[in-house]
Amino acid sequence: MKEIDARIRLAFLAVSLIFLGACIAQQLSFDIQNSLPQSRLAYYNDPFDRLREDLWEKSGFVYSEDQLQNYESADMKIEKGHLIIETQVGTFSKGGLVAKYELKGDFDIQIDCAMTFVRGATDLDQVIGFAAIERGKRPQWNRMMAITILKAGQERSGIFASYRHGRTILGKSWHPTGDFKGSLRIVRIGDKVSTLYRRGNGRWIRTNTFPSSGNNAQVGLVLQNFTMKRKSIGAQAVVVGEFDNFRINAAQGIIEEEI
Repeated sequence: MKEIDARIRLAFLAVSLIFLGACIAQQLSFDIQNSLPQSRLAYYNDPFDRLREDLWEKSGFVYSEDQLQNYESADMKIEKGHLIIETQVGTFSKGGLVAKYELKGDFDIQIDCAMTFVRGATDLDQVIGFAAIERGKRPQWNRMMAITILKAGQERSGIFASYRHGRTILGKSWHPTGDFKGSLRIVRIGDKVSTLYRRGNGRWIRTNTFPSSGNNAQVGLVLQNFTMKRKSIGAQAVVVGEFDNFRINAAQGIIEEEI
């Protein structure tokens, strides 16, 4: 009788797992209505075989005067079909790209990235990230939805998803992780923006969903050795990050005024 009961429990567990898997798959199935055709979107996809100045411009900013007084741009290069960004030593350092176009309406974008954390480094932070910036009427009204791989000083590393209005973080989530090699993804449908990640070619995991203004959005990527809160830095080590295969899976519109 106990053996039969055990089999029943196992069968119930198996059915529950199948149901849970179906729910997860359903939750991560995004349907972008009235998207531009792939033949149009293909122009904006970037395998990073070269630095495409028709699509991207270099960008970097700091959060305080203390950081600005000791700042140096990170090195950026294309190597073996990957975008490699390396920070400088002894200084606040950052390197990033921002798209010269804006996405309109609903969209689904993703990028591959990889980062191996420097062990024992406590005098710097280690951040690699992907973001969509919704434009406000003024820069301070911009909304940023970002998903980053982050290690702040001696703290544990993790995947950090955040929603920021100006400099105020209104929503965030944290998922512990180690070194990362996989993909980051941002999907906007209606008044919601979801951030997701996957390791390798595994299944997508949603980290959070944030409110959206619906305004036109600009895409950005970044690697840096500091966070907003850091006031001083030693940075005796170089932080290195790698990006590849940026792709627009779907988008209802693209504003090309900057291209």
